Amino acid sequence: MLKRLSTRDRREPESQSEKPVTNAMVKSQYERPPSFTDLLPWVEYNPESQSFLLEDGISLGALFELTPAGTEARTPEFMIQLRNAIQTALTDAIPEEDEAPWVLQVYVQDEPSLKGFQQEVSDYAQPAAKATEYTQHFQKLFSQHLDQITRPGGLFEDTSVTGSQWRGQVRRVRAVLYRRLKPKGKLPPAIEVEEELNDVATKWIASLASAGVHAHRGEGKDLYEWLLKWFNPSPEITNGDPDKLFDIAPYPGDDDLPFGYDLAERLTLAMPRSENNTATWWFDGLPHTIVTVQGLRRAPEVGHMTAERQAGDHVFALFDRFPEHTVMVMTLTVKPQDFTRSHIAQVKRASVGDSAEAAMTREDAEVVEREMARGNKLYPLSMAFYVRGEDPRSLRTNINQLNALLLPNGLQPILQEADLLALDSYMRNLPMAYDVTMDKVSRRSRLVFSSHTANLLPLYGRSRGTGHPGLVFFNRGAEPLVFDPLHREDRKKNAHMLILGPTGAGKSAMLVYLLQQMAAVHRPRIFIIEAGGSFSLLGQHFKANGLSVNQITLNPNVDVSLPPFADALRMLEKENRLQDFTDTSGL
Repeated sequence: MLKRLSTRDRREPESQSEKPVTNAMVKSQYERPPSFTDLLPWVEYNPESQSFLLEDGISLGALFELTPAGTEARTPEFMIQLRNAIQTALTDAIPEEDEAPWVLQVYVQDEPSLKGFQQEVSDYAQPAAKATEYTQHFQKLFSQHLDQITRPGGLFEDTSVTGSQWRGQVRRVRAVLYRRLKPKGKLPPAIEVEEELNDVATKWIASLASAGVHAHRGEGKDLYEWLLKWFNPSPEITNGDPDKLFDIAPYPGDDDLPFGYDLAERLTLAMPRSENNTATWWFDGLPHTIVTVQGLRRAPEVGHMTAERQAGDHVFALFDRFPEHTVMVMTLTVKPQDFTRSHIAQVKRASVGDSAEAAMTREDAEVVEREMARGNKLYPLSMAFYVRGEDPRSLRTNINQLNALLLPNGLQPILQEADLLALDSYMRNLPMAYDVTMDKVSRRSRLVFSSHTANLLPLYGRSRGTGHPGLVFFNRGAEPLVFDPLHREDRKKNAHMLILGPTGAGKSAMLVYLLQQMAAVHRPRIFIIEAGGSFSLLGQHFKANGLSVNQITLNPNVDVSLPPFADALRMLEKENRLQDFTDTSGL
């Protein structure tokens, strides 16, 4: 028989840990900390309208990749003309709305990875050369070369031209255009919202094209790859290499997505965290923060941030001197000028009295009114800089370096100790996250003339060539500069090249580099006639890697017949036979 235990025999809990589990304790297991991705605005990408749906389910945004105009060695007249064209793209292409104004955000950053460029070079090799031994050998060496020049800290210090570290990189300029709708009552049809966004985007792209700035409409994959590396700068699953993320976690595509798909939730592979006392966001163990610009100390110059400038013996752009991984963001709100004029008139009416301050205020208001009458519109503008470090000490060093560059160049930053909204500002300055209707307290934007905004925009850059990587060089900003003299779009007639330089300047080395690239990309017939034997090692290099080489030494005692175009007629006959065969097959 089973005996019933008496209450006297039951064991009492000896500690707090042995108490029965309560419903409140079980309920707490289903709670979660505040979500970072809930603060991100992107829900999904619609490939049909090329737009991003925001978290409110109504508003849409567009992403653009911008290629700045080359401004090296340009005259001041050209720079002013370019600035005027960019200003026109701001003031005329984007309409002014009362209820839900359009917002334009422009981002610029230096991406030290050239993996994408290496793939472009590999894909550009012509079909007849792509699978050959020499082309594969050259591409392997070129890939190793790109890895060397993109290493942290740079390849070398350029003391002759820029005065800074030379590191291979690509300066990426991106822009987002959107408006947050606030419908009162009936929701607008989705097709109308899409058409309105695409109409404004088309006008803006055309206006930029007239200024020499190429704009490419971005897709969901572009935003995904941009922000995936931003929020996962040192992923543990790839041993700290963010470039390998695209192999492990590629973009899922735009079709056949699971129920409840959220684009923002796919952008973080580890748990972000924030520290309020240091105003720091942590991603993959790396500290991030933001430095907000309080206002302009003086009028900016044309191409203030990214155009080259002469300073002593050095030529550089201001953005070249910023710490690595710095991202600049400019947020422009295209508000109707009626509100701005009313505000200026109110300031003018309030400046009564005979004091010097009142008189100066009235004069400033009159100057602003005259500028606006000339078409120099006033728009709210905010500027900020995302900064990152390897640890809190290096982050602090980068912030101090950034502030030391901003102050003497006419930008007043808010010091980290004085910025009480840094964590919130980090989120508000992300693409499409800023909501002007809710910006009632922080008010980080300042009214700035459209001409000054055009001066600050990162649309003044360095030339990058034609986009055909037959020959690869690098500009002063360590960006790839490419062109292909054998491409039909890169030449009009047969070209000639003259290379001049003193002894030891590298003329022969330059020619060797050019010939290697031509052999790897096009596999042409190359005839080298030289005196001195500078290219004998190149011939041996070609022969050792699968190319047929015929080296002949010319001297009075050797009877040599060297007709370089002896096979020209044979090639023509082959072409004719191929054409005849094609015509016969068509019949």
